Amino acid sequence: MGPFSLEEVNRQLAAGTVSLSDQAWYEGAAGWAPLSTVPGVISPSPAGAMPPPPASPPAPGMAITPAAGTPVTAIPPAAPNEPLAVWSLVLSLIAVFGFCCAPVGITAVAGVVCGHLALSKIKANPQLQGHGLAVPGLVIGYFAIAVSLLKLLFFGGIAATEILRNLSN
Repeated sequence: MGPFSLEEVNRQLAAGTVSLSDQAWYEGAAGWAPLSTVPGVISPSPAGAMPPPPASPPAPGMAITPAAGTPVTAIPPAAPNEPLAVWSLVLSLIAVFGFCCAPVGITAVAGVVCGHLALSKIKANPQLQGHGLAVPGLVIGYFAIAVSLLKLLFFGGIAATEILRNLSN
């Protein structure tokens, strides 16, 4: 969420929209930290009360700035990537560019299979990322398979013609 000025964060704390255990970042901070540790944040609890400990996983972050009225852009926590989407792209690229070191057919088919599995997992769990990796992995994998089949037909046809010519002589 954010960006918010320091005054807005204090208003949201007083209203109960955010809590002191929510994570925040401000210019000059080393990283995300609980709101209770941000300079200028006023605790809505009575004087002398201890702020609550940070949540045990951290709450979603919000960007604030201790300088009044100076907003900063929020950096939301990154959603996890589906590993099969990454493998789809990697295996498909190996099939295209690693033809001297890898069996093209096997790596291309593996890239296509991983791509389809990744897309089905991403569809089932919308929190997963990786659609932008799985689709290119599929396209490149299918391209590598098509090129391999064309090469097989072309060079297989040349070889068959050569064999038939040698048999007739």
